[in-house]
Amino acid sequence: MRYDTNVTIPRRRKAMMAVIASVALGLATSTAAAAAVNPILGAWPIDEGAGQRVGDLSGQRNHGVLGATTAVEPADPAWITVSSSRYYTRSALRFGGEDYVTVADSPTLEPKNITVGAVVRASTSPGPYRYIVSKGALACSTASYGLYTGPNGGLVFYVSNGVDHILSADAGTRLWNGAWHVVLATFDGGRVRLFVDGKEVGTGTPTSISLAYGFPDNDNFYIGDYRGPCANPLGFIGDIDAVAVANRAISWSG
Repeated sequence: MRYDTNVTIPRRRKAMMAVIASVALGLATSTAAAAAVNPILGAWPIDEGAGQRVGDLSGQRNHGVLGATTAVEPADPAWITVSSSRYYTRSALRFGGEDYVTVADSPTLEPKNITVGAVVRASTSPGPYRYIVSKGALACSTASYGLYTGPNGGLVFYVSNGVDHILSADAGTRLWNGAWHVVLATFDGGRVRLFVDGKEVGTGTPTSISLAYGFPDNDNFYIGDYRGPCANPLGFIGDIDAVAVANRAISWSG
């Protein structure tokens, strides 16, 4: 798959947020009862530009902090300004492989089915097993769900029941071309899918497992890292401009 290098960041962020928002408005569901329940579990535009807080706009109060605490520390990713036009700028976070955003454990981030969305950029592959998003940690083995670079340094989403973890198709390393990309990863209870810039990668991986939570080594939600007891860092190397989580799978075509 070829990946565009010329689409601006406002369009990419707007596309990702619009897809997530469409579920909140009930446009992706067929029943009024389901539409009445807010499916957005976390929405982090990463627009603060300074300070230790990464605010959640979902209404679930899943706010994050740079690093592990509200204090300045080496684990804090760096704020950067993203210029997209002559009159318009946005903020993002730059990750160096050992820094992260912590969102405290919450049952609202533990859905049965899920969509994880992110806007990401790296000029080269961050390398294997580098995490954009993770929820929980079981040893240095698996999160409940994770969006990461996989064994080949590309981009893969997985879900886990604590014994098995089921991978989506791999978007490949050409994704990391210095441009911003909108990523949506979904699990609908029967298939694990990955979308990049509105196009599905592969056709999804079928599975009958159920997501498991409450892993013993960590149960927080992280942006930019996996925080299990690993000998080597598994943090993302690149920029993240927005992250969102919803409690249902979204089919997206752009």
